[in-house]
Amino acid sequence: MILLESHAAATIRRMITYACQDLIFATKIRSTAETLGVPCRPTRDPAALGNRLNRVEDGKLNEPVTGLLIDLEMGEAGLALLDQIKAFDAKIPVVAFGAHVATEVLDAARERGADFVMARGMFTANLPDILKRLGGAAV
Repeated sequence: MILLESHAAATIRRMITYACQDLIFATKIRSTAETLGVPCRPTRDPAALGNRLNRVEDGKLNEPVTGLLIDLEMGEAGLALLDQIKAFDAKIPVVAFGAHVATEVLDAARERGADFVMARGMFTANLPDILKRLGGAAV
């Protein structure tokens, strides 16, 4: 029975989406996810996030979204994505990260429902574990 449960869990399809202005940092997220075998796709605006959430066919990876990573350097645009995903399904975990000195936007992310809010350094240090957890892999 345990083997069947393990196999069933392994076949569940998932995808993380991420919103990040900084191309180098976005590449770090994508490459770490690829190394770990965690499917992910970028989202830059509400239309793209809506397409990911509603699984609009575009010829690319199109699995159910199981987490959103938001770079708070996007400011209000990033917070709007947080609002959008929580309105779609409040159970989808959101990890928001930003500069440790940007306390105002970090606090705003907490107030608007981000499940995990952290400084960029902590996010970077824990990125593999964050991706595994959001992607459904064993940590």
